[in-house]
Amino acid sequence: MGTRLWMASIGVFLGLSGVCTAAPQTAQGVIYFHGSIEEEPCTPSTVPDVSGRGITFNLSQCPTLSRGNEIHVNPVGPSRTVTALDHSAVEVKLVADSGSAGRYYDQQYVLVDKAGKRVESGAYLITLTSP
Repeated sequence: MGTRLWMASIGVFLGLSGVCTAAPQTAQGVIYFHGSIEEEPCTPSTVPDVSGRGITFNLSQCPTLSRGNEIHVNPVGPSRTVTALDHSAVEVKLVADSGSAGRYYDQQYVLVDKAGKRVESGAYLITLTSP
């Protein structure tokens, strides 16, 4: 009887070991999103700079929770001005901020090159990423 029990144990072990080492099935299905956006994003606008040189980029009525936005600028077309020899990147510089006292805030930015001079022409894609 001991031999039969031992053989049955090995049979069960070998039978179950195939199940244990099988690759798990990949999960399939649909991901659902339920909910809503609680606060609208900022309202962007551009206006000519008061000096007549360059453009001012405005973000208006931004929710306070989005403070700390990351703004990236990438050229999207040929520029009509002479390009610097070092191919300076264009950056965004904050020039005005309404503060954080209320529920919403406004900010003003200008595009500048590495030397800090305002960019006067060109086509750029401005990407705003909120936290």
